[in-house]
Amino acid sequence: MTAEEKISAMPKAELHRHIEGCVRVGTVIDLARKNNLKLPTFDPAGLDRVYKLRAPGASLREVLGMFELAQASFASYEAVERITFEALEDAYKKENIRLLELRYSPDFMFKKAGLDWQKAHDLINSTAVKFEKSSNLVCGTILIASRIYGVESAEKTAAFAVRNKKTVIGFDLADNEADYPPSLYKEAAKKLHEAGLPLTVHSGEEGHYSQIGETIRTLKPLRIGHGVKAADDRSGRTIELLKSSGITVETNPWSNYLTRAVDSIEKHPLKKFIQAGLKCTIGADDPEILDTHLNKEYLLAVEKMGLTFEDLKYTLNCAVDGSFLPKDKKQQAAKELGRPIEAQPR
Repeated sequence: MTAEEKISAMPKAELHRHIEGCVRVGTVIDLARKNNLKLPTFDPAGLDRVYKLRAPGASLREVLGMFELAQASFASYEAVERITFEALEDAYKKENIRLLELRYSPDFMFKKAGLDWQKAHDLINSTAVKFEKSSNLVCGTILIASRIYGVESAEKTAAFAVRNKKTVIGFDLADNEADYPPSLYKEAAKKLHEAGLPLTVHSGEEGHYSQIGETIRTLKPLRIGHGVKAADDRSGRTIELLKSSGITVETNPWSNYLTRAVDSIEKHPLKKFIQAGLKCTIGADDPEILDTHLNKEYLLAVEKMGLTFEDLKYTLNCAVDGSFLPKDKKQQAAKELGRPIEAQPR
């Protein structure tokens, strides 16, 4: 069995996946036709070239255009339901994922069409519940506050998450970290902690590694999304802070390469993080827009980044342990993933 075949057959877990980044090309076209939306082209091959980022170097305008196409697709409640189902279906059937946390920004996803947050969120949740009942997948939803929409939006999203804490497993802060420091979101984080909602934060994806430490001290997250800049701290203190804080780092190797967070896929610090004893997971981030999937991420980790299959199993253990899902769902996922696996960082 080749490495690719072995990876394809492995049951997997994914903690860092945006619903907005899961819209299929065919679905973008179909929904555009149904809702009279404009597209650069209705030719599938042509749109595929415009919609997907396959190599570093695209301008910010081009990347934003890709996400605007995805955003426009959430044009109706029917579209929200369809896209959610397809995201679950692709993860389960194409990638053999058995534990999946999907995240989304209501202010980004529902803004363009003016959809009611509660109605749309309830549809996402009911779609996930139905899918769980018909499969061996366990899943949950994380809400995102997009920093670029400002503090008021973040506080609104946090309040919405608290009101819906029976159907929301956690909360995330995403987007431009440098211009929107953690201190702006301290009050929102406090309310989330008081409500018992765990926090993950996009940090250390760009900019200076010091932002990671500031995020940990100010917002007290249980997980950090990306975190690659921790490797830039030659003193090792940032990695040690992540380790001593018990934080799980949600790495997204291909995403980091495409956005130039790392110079090359070979230089991604995941192996270094594992060797340092950090809790790490592997994710695909925005699989459709970044033209990736978890099978590809695992294969890159083995063939380009020096990970062993025991390292992959270790990241799966970290994903189950670090998941925000309730204990019963995590136990089900652990059985699906063939635990216990005694893989330890080396």
